Amino acid sequence: MEEIIQLLKNIDSSLHYYIDEYGAAIYILLFLVVYFKTAFVILTFLPGDSMVFASGTLAATGDLDFKSLFMLFAIATVLGDSQNFFIGKQLGKLQSNNHFLDRITSDKSIGKARNFLSDYGKIAITASRFVPLMRTSVPFVSGYTGYEYRTFLSYNLIGGSVWTAFWLTAGFSLGNIAWVENNLFLTLLMVSSTAFIPAIMGLVKQYKKKKEAIAS
Repeated sequence: MEEIIQLLKNIDSSLHYYIDEYGAAIYILLFLVVYFKTAFVILTFLPGDSMVFASGTLAATGDLDFKSLFMLFAIATVLGDSQNFFIGKQLGKLQSNNHFLDRITSDKSIGKARNFLSDYGKIAITASRFVPLMRTSVPFVSGYTGYEYRTFLSYNLIGGSVWTAFWLTAGFSLGNIAWVENNLFLTLLMVSSTAFIPAIMGLVKQYKKKKEAIAS
């Protein structure tokens, strides 16, 4: 089991090796990584942005097919988010009668999530794909708080498609650059770090609001 976890965690930086090892079956493996990452909150450690980017770079060199990757990643993330939504929905139904769930899901945190989704739900569902941790927590909380699935699915489709297109195209565009090809691990580190920019901007904005509130 530990070997499997290590394989999945490092698949982005060792993707070329796994293509040689598994052949066409690599498409199934890539699909499952994205699906599991988005379907289960506890699997957020799996690679996401970096793996799609790395797949794009290999599509540029002809090792993988761009169209197949786009379809696989888009479907995987939408299905994963939908499952995450329904897990949250079922736990939301059990919460009122389950003491264990009462302890891990406070009324205060759920209330904040419900208000957030009520005010910014459509934007949050689409944009959460680009924010670490939010991409798995937003679908879960959406289901947990009773958000309408039809609306969730519509904006989930947009978010999943845009996210896939962005990172896959970015990788494909840079895949033929020699430096990127020869320094894929360093490139992936840089790509992964950019994923935290929205979260950092959000924290800065929140800090400024609190500072202004204290000053007034």
